[in-house]
Amino acid sequence: MRDCPEHLKSLHWFTAQASNGSGACVEVAFLGEGSVAVRDSKDCEARPLVMGEQGWSCFVQSAGTGILAPTR
Repeated sequence: MRDCPEHLKSLHWFTAQASNGSGACVEVAFLGEGSVAVRDSKDCEARPLVMGEQGWSCFVQSAGTGILAPTR
């Protein structure tokens, strides 16, 4: 289950401009009809997380508030 399906590998993946190469990034690809795929930029071969419009909206809001910040 670890391998990324071929149809998801060939999508147009991008990172936020604010990521500035820090390595702690996610990549996003839009799938259409509001769905997106999200993957770890350091592990592009792993299966991405695919979510609908509402899930993506919650993810972006949570990331913006720092709720999803890594713990140390």
